[in-house]
Amino acid sequence: MFKFIQFIFIAFIIFATSAFASDLVAVPSSEARQWANSKGNQLLQAFSEKDVAVKYAKLDKMMEEDVNIKYIGKFVIGKYGKKMSKEQQSRYDDLFHRYILSLYHKANFDFDTSSVHFTIDSVTEYPKFTNVSCTVDPGHLTDDVKFEKVPVKFKLIRGQNNRIQAIDLDISNVSMVIEYRKRFYQMIIDEDENMDWFLEKFEDQVKANEDAAQ
Repeated sequence: MFKFIQFIFIAFIIFATSAFASDLVAVPSSEARQWANSKGNQLLQAFSEKDVAVKYAKLDKMMEEDVNIKYIGKFVIGKYGKKMSKEQQSRYDDLFHRYILSLYHKANFDFDTSSVHFTIDSVTEYPKFTNVSCTVDPGHLTDDVKFEKVPVKFKLIRGQNNRIQAIDLDISNVSMVIEYRKRFYQMIIDEDENMDWFLEKFEDQVKANEDAAQ
């Protein structure tokens, strides 16, 4: 089950994205449905690669094209961003970028995704975004265990360079972006809201992740 959670998590990382709330523009339903089909199949194809270098090259390409890590970092740090000096903000931006990559590169994707399937259940347009609700059927990621189906919802907007991008991913009705904000807020509270202490602890965590990825 842990490997499937890793799989869903990387889907979030790859599809998390990049427009500020004031710039949100909804995506027409037909385009949103086509995007979800295309990206879902592209992701499964990348995971199915046997050559590790090819696999990560494909995932890296999706990361570069569909993720704005700086925006995600700003959302996650939220109100505490105002407590940072310019130097602290610069350090945090660099650490957060490294943090996202370290999570992605240390994950173990040596499992068969041929049994993983997804269906698009509904597409709903709102004034500033479009929701695409899907069902992911992990099938048999291991030989002896069949996992239950998982509801997944993408929130899509017309993002940078006119690209369709996701700004959130709900897994079983849990927003991944909001969950990460909660996690970072708790990290800061644990350091008595001292941003220097938080950054020191954050850097230690990033370095540990990077070492584990090697």
